This record gives sequence, C-alpha cells and structure tokens, in this order.
Amino acid sequence: MVTKEEVESVVKSVVDEKFIRSVEVDEKGNVTVTLAKDTPDIDNVLIKLHSEIGKLEGVGLITVNREREVKETGENVQLTKELVLEKLKEVVDPEIGIDVVNLGLIYELEVRPDNTVYVKMTMTTPGCPMTMWILRAVEDKILEIPGVKDAEIELTFDPPWSPDMVSEEYKKKLGLY
Repeated sequence: MVTKEEVESVVKSVVDEKFIRSVEVDEKGNVTVTLAKDTPDIDNVLIKLHSEIGKLEGVGLITVNREREVKETGENVQLTKELVLEKLKEVVDPEIGIDVVNLGLIYELEVRPDNTVYVKMTMTTPGCPMTMWILRAVEDKILEIPGVKDAEIELTFDPPWSPDMVSEEYKKKLGLY
C-alpha cells in the first residue's frame, strides 16, 4: 500500500512546500491533499497532482482540496437547492457556452444540515479537457454563497451525459428539437 511519505514526496515535486497544508493517507490508500488557497497555477497543479499521485502503487481515491476562509454572515441565510442551482448557472462550459445546470451536468445536489453542499455531476465526455476547470469553478461558486461551510463535488460518468439532458429552454435555443 502507498505510504504517506511516498505521497508527500510526489506532492513536494509538484508544488512548492509552502503551499502544502496537509497530506493524509488512510488505511485503504485514499489520499487527501490540502493546498493553500493562494497556490499559484492551481489548475495545472491539480491536474499534475492527480496524474503523479495516480502513478503510485496502492493509491485509492485522490482528493485535492484548497483551504479557504469560512465567511461568517450576520444574517441567517437559508441555504436551499434552488439558491445553489441559481449560483451554479454562473458556471458556463467555455467550449459549449451553456451553464452546467442547463447543460444537464448536475445529477444530484444536496444541502446537508451542517451547510456542506454535495454535488454529483458529470462532463459531456470523459475526456473533456475542461474537467478540472469546471469542477473548480463549481466548487468556487458554491463557496461564494454566504453560509456555505464546504463543498463536496463528485464526478461521475454513470449515466453518461447525452444531449437529451439539456434543459428544454436550451434545447429550443440550440435547435435540438
């Protein structure tokens, strides 16, 4: 099984040590790396970390987090699925020009009692070159919502995305009828 030392060595080869907040490896080989919120070139760092850690023998699930400041609000904000979905409409797939909600990429959304938001989503194709960027944008938009404690984004390709998943409004705009 992979060791914490092996993972730390790989992480330090990818990102400057001053940006590493923690590296954890559990008994199943699942790896969690937390980086500073101001880590430079974060998109490339995320891709390279996933790639390099994935080469290690015995690695399970790889999670790379960024630390963040929890925004305290003086008001009691009621988090709802609708509020989160509206915020996610600000994340537009740059290749297609449609937001992730109307594109049908959001499969499941849950606002948990501790104000953590869970999203299960997909991409239009498993090889989408914008995957890391879109996942990060979804996380960032959720974390912008006052009162959100954390965001957990799960990527799945089951079921595979199809144009049938596009919202009715955008099907009309795109001429998919």
